[in-house]
Amino acid sequence: MNPAPQAVPLPHPRGPLAGYRVLDLADEKGQLGARLLAELGADVIKVEPPRDGDPTRQHAPFYRNEAGVETSLYWWTMNAGKRSITLQLRLEAGRELFHRLVALSDIIIETTMPGESAAFGLDYPTIERVNPSAILVSITGFGQTGPYARWQATDIVGSAMGGHMHLNGDPERGPVRTTVPQAYTQVNVQAAVGALVALYARAVNNGIGQHVDVSMQEAMANAMDHAQQTWDIRRVNTFGPGIYRNSSGVRTARYLFETADGWVAALQAGGLIGPNAHAIIDWLAEAGEARGLDSPEWRARLTSGQPLDAADREYVEETMAAFCRTRRKEELVAEAQRRGAGWAPVFGPREIVESRQLAARDYWVRVQHEDLGESFIYPGAPFRLSATPWMQRGRAPHVGEHNEEVYCGLLGLTPQDLRRLRLRMVI
Repeated sequence: MNPAPQAVPLPHPRGPLAGYRVLDLADEKGQLGARLLAELGADVIKVEPPRDGDPTRQHAPFYRNEAGVETSLYWWTMNAGKRSITLQLRLEAGRELFHRLVALSDIIIETTMPGESAAFGLDYPTIERVNPSAILVSITGFGQTGPYARWQATDIVGSAMGGHMHLNGDPERGPVRTTVPQAYTQVNVQAAVGALVALYARAVNNGIGQHVDVSMQEAMANAMDHAQQTWDIRRVNTFGPGIYRNSSGVRTARYLFETADGWVAALQAGGLIGPNAHAIIDWLAEAGEARGLDSPEWRARLTSGQPLDAADREYVEETMAAFCRTRRKEELVAEAQRRGAGWAPVFGPREIVESRQLAARDYWVRVQHEDLGESFIYPGAPFRLSATPWMQRGRAPHVGEHNEEVYCGLLGLTPQDLRRLRLRMVI
């Protein structure tokens, strides 16, 4: 027996953004940010082209490998908890309806190329004229100005030109991109933060909105820690260290080691190099695998803080590699932590889903898809608010699922109006 259908999205009156409305016209650079606002209580309305809906509905992978506008796992993840309407902004009638929605909204998120938003009624002067209180969040690859403003940019471009790609990989193989789109993730989070700051500023600025210009390149550059300053001050160009540690642009001892069932991350040759190395040396000695590193001479050298020459460091790293290779990663990490060493297992997606830590904190949320008669686990709260909680608000909407609810309920159109608009391909 299928469970009773739930409202889509689920109501969230306790959310800190309850009562605010967001119009989401974004591609991959803004959909996650809009979802975060929905999980804080905002009424997020995803505005999609008529018929087939947003192009990201075509992103693989698909549920049961069946491609379709309602089966994309990407769409499910990035658009859960939103409402969906269809609207053709290329038509004047569509832009008129959109501006009626703008007049009732607080935040508009868009990702058109700089210079192209006016054609869709998405430029800030138009938004400001329709609703001076509205906050327009424009997310692009490089921002609204500058020599690269009109360049096309996907996640891999943002990762490359934001510097993140250069910090991955190793000198032997060159830079690499993280498998999942981190440039999109970074710009989404920064856009959400920018929207919230502008919303706060509106409250102390006589209710006047503003234009939030968000650059994917700049969002990635913001996530580079001190890499740029290392170049600016020391003229050291930090690079991808592979399985070794990169300390301020200098490759030091190995920190990733293969185990019997995966990998562990363990800084400075697993802790064999550094002032607290005795604990790890003792561990190897107790196992009979110290290979002489437990001698007074080696102990003095490993704990002195002085760099080892290449041959000695290779010997130390080989000792740790041989020790880890025959043991399971969770066992290694548990014992290392007991001895005061900050080791960690390298988790893949399966292990994250099965993590005891995440389970203990009830991180994963099971979401009902009543249309499929099944439920699936979704990512949980990115942060926890004690008084105004985050909330997962159900599955992603179907194409135009809320047309009648929004157009008739918010704008006062009649069902006959909707039929005429469909015939004219406006919605």
